[in-house]
Amino acid sequence: MLHPEMWELHADKEGVIGEIIKANPAHDDFYVKYGDGAEPRLHSADALMVLREPDEIYEYLQNHSADISTFDFKDLRAIALLVDRGTAKQMRTAMELVEKNENIRVASVIPLDKILGLQQNKGVDR
Repeated sequence: MLHPEMWELHADKEGVIGEIIKANPAHDDFYVKYGDGAEPRLHSADALMVLREPDEIYEYLQNHSADISTFDFKDLRAIALLVDRGTAKQMRTAMELVEKNENIRVASVIPLDKILGLQQNKGVDR
């Protein structure tokens, strides 16, 4: 998923959920395809968000169950279950839930650069 700070610049017919089709982490180049027939777009790792591991989401639910709404709890639980299954279709469904509900983003996605341990010198504007 494209970082939410970039949605206004990118939010067009292709959307903000895509698939990394080519990557060169050494150069911080990630080519993402956002729709059928769409040309891949080049992004740096800090411009992309990926789903957290199910265990991280479940831990968040345990620690914050009193602080979140029933709706958000159900969405996070559904995301954890979908990610745990791991098929491409289920991962996309999980990302669509994240896209629709900004209240759960911090608990369900993480910037790709943090997962990869990359040091970024650029912003999310690439």
